[in-house]
Order: sequence, then C-alpha cells, then structure tokens
Amino acid sequence: MNASTIRSSEYIAALRTELADAGPAKRAAAMINQRALFPHRGQATLTADQLELANWDGQGSIVISQTSVRRVTRQFDKHYGAFVGGASAKWGAPIIIELKDGTVIYVLFNHRAFLEKTDNPEWEDTLLEWLP
Repeated sequence: MNASTIRSSEYIAALRTELADAGPAKRAAAMINQRALFPHRGQATLTADQLELANWDGQGSIVISQTSVRRVTRQFDKHYGAFVGGASAKWGAPIIIELKDGTVIYVLFNHRAFLEKTDNPEWEDTLLEWLP
C-alpha cells in the first residue's frame, strides 16, 4: 500500500447481470462454495480518487471514480440471498455498488469461505465516507 491508499484487500465480485443469469447448476455449486457465483477476483485498492478492482477479467482492471457511483449498500437481495451468503447479514452480505450508468457490482472483500466472513462491514463504512 502506498501513502495515498485508503484501503486495500482481495476481492471477489460479480455483475448483477451475471448473478441474474446464473443457472441452477451454478447456484447449486454456490451452496458449497460461493465463489462459483463470483467470476471476478483480484486486488481492490481504494484511493482518494478511485476504487480499482484489479485483474477484473483476467487482464485489465475496472476503475470506479467517486463521481460515477450512485449508491453503495451492504445487503442481501434476490440476486444474492442470505441462504447462499452464509446467512449472516453482518459478515456475509455483499457490498452492492450501483453506478450512474446502470451497472451494478456485487463485491465480497477479503472473503473467507470456511467462516463465511468478509471485511464488508469495514469496507462499507470506508466507501460511504469516500463518496462525495
């Protein structure tokens, strides 16, 4: 982490469209390992200006500016529910980043599969403070 980094950790993520399109086989696999629903993974780095999700598609990064974000929440919904997410809203609920262009990204920061825990409560607080 360099001096301008606010927070950094590993992430797994999926677009809302990817979660909506997940078929029965993928949802069944997610009962054993949630990562089956999250095809994107890498290092997340938040700076004063942007959130970078490195290695998004195995090659490049997604860079999200503060001004492109409409809303950040941490909750289960119909696309990623508590049953799959370990039932703990405190530790398992995804961070949902809604962009102004309509893109919606579900993120689990520092997901620990065995415990079904994430660092999402801390990331939510940080992201809400980061937004303009």
